[in-house]
Amino acid sequence: MIPLSRGFLPLLSLRFSGVVNVKHKRASEVFVGFLLILPSLAVLAFLYFYPLVTSVWTSFIVSNKVSMLNYKKLAELYLRDVIYSVGITAATVLIVSMLSIAIAGYLRFKHWRFLDVMYRLPLFIPFLIVGHAMRIFLAPHGTLNNFLTRLTGISELPGLSRSWIGLLWAFVWVMTPYAAIVVVGAFRALDSSYIEAAQSLGASKLRVIFTIIIPMCRSSIVVTMILTFVRTISSLTIPALVGPNSPAMITMDMMFRINFFNDWGVANALGVVSYLIVVVLAVYYLKFMSTERGGIKG
Repeated sequence: MIPLSRGFLPLLSLRFSGVVNVKHKRASEVFVGFLLILPSLAVLAFLYFYPLVTSVWTSFIVSNKVSMLNYKKLAELYLRDVIYSVGITAATVLIVSMLSIAIAGYLRFKHWRFLDVMYRLPLFIPFLIVGHAMRIFLAPHGTLNNFLTRLTGISELPGLSRSWIGLLWAFVWVMTPYAAIVVVGAFRALDSSYIEAAQSLGASKLRVIFTIIIPMCRSSIVVTMILTFVRTISSLTIPALVGPNSPAMITMDMMFRINFFNDWGVANALGVVSYLIVVVLAVYYLKFMSTERGGIKG
């Protein structure tokens, strides 16, 4: 029989030292990983979290005192603009989603090189150029009205520039490629066996798109809708060049308060309202993705 001091205790000490070494190795790996992401965290904290906290705090400051006066002024002057911004953004998301699904559905079954190239073209055009081009295209004597005048013989047609229709038109033209490229990729990545099985049972292409492809690619479509909403409601260049003076997008109101009144309080209050609108979507997105991945549902 092996004595306890010569058998069990050395084995126990060896196992304990092994556990300590594993924990030390994991701690060192975590520390190295933290060092690797530290520059990114620093940039994120400096460029996002610090301005966010400052913006929220400043929105409650009036004459060096904590007050709700900025939000009261916002409700009196800009509530209509907030509703208008949400409405224009929601309409943009709806139209962009339908166009993206239509493009992706067509390219899933047919290869058309022209469409595959043209829908991506706005990706490479800056917003400033798009805004200026749309202002000329939709002006009272712009390209669109000149074409319609020659076609119908009706002169002096009203321009769509500086109207909500022109703003919606510009937003849809700009945002569609960003959404379509994601939806097209999702549709093409879907296993063809599902589509072939449905078609073998007599399903049309349109029915396959609505009953099989769209439900299976729902997460990608939701992501594009949320990204389109965020990009649209935070855009400044397009509303400044194409949108109407009143009602105006939230970003235009923020610029107006700062440039003409140097009123950072109300401007930051408008920013906080836009943050809250986006946060609602972010919470929905997280719950949606949790449900899609089999997480906690609620």
